[in-house]
Amino acid sequence: MRLWDLLCPPTCIHCGNDVYTQGEWCDTCLQAVMHERCIIGPKFSSLECIYILADYVGGIKTMLHDIKFNGKKERALGAAPFLQRFTVTCLDMKYVPTIVVPIPISESKRKQRGYNQVDVLFKSWVMQQGWNWVDLLLKLDGSKPMWTLTKEERRKNMKGHFLVRSTMVDTYVDKDLSVLLVDDIYTTGATLLEAAETIHAVLPRANIKALTLASGA
Repeated sequence: MRLWDLLCPPTCIHCGNDVYTQGEWCDTCLQAVMHERCIIGPKFSSLECIYILADYVGGIKTMLHDIKFNGKKERALGAAPFLQRFTVTCLDMKYVPTIVVPIPISESKRKQRGYNQVDVLFKSWVMQQGWNWVDLLLKLDGSKPMWTLTKEERRKNMKGHFLVRSTMVDTYVDKDLSVLLVDDIYTTGATLLEAAETIHAVLPRANIKALTLASGA
């Protein structure tokens, strides 16, 4: 056992019951939110499908809120069991993406928060798989907070707010790519769809899927 665990005994990320390691869930709280599924992307869109690992309720909702708004990056340890399960799914499907692309936040939001929550949740896991983490996209300032908008407003709000980094275009433009977009929450899909369309417009040979930790849809 680590010294930190002796000084601060680990408890479930949601209910506070004793567990073995920091960031762990008790079985009851884990089963209450774990819900792995796959949603097919809209017809004629550049997004093939979206893998979702959990429901945006209970401990997941609290965890993501703390990471995004309370500066508690360490709470990202709670994503581990969901990502481990998806690792098994990828092995079963023999799925290996060419590159993994995080949904970025704007530069002003990064300065305010100090980090991108998507990086905190996914990057270490991606590196452990031996996959290529590529910051392919840029997010422009100017979009409104998504939680304040309707589904149609979200779609319009995201239009034109992503760019593919020009320095990376030559590296991938003539390749058959399997791209995995990663984001924290799926609600209407507006963000993922706009990101996929932005990538496909510049890299037309890319096959694009997405992975989110949770869905509130």
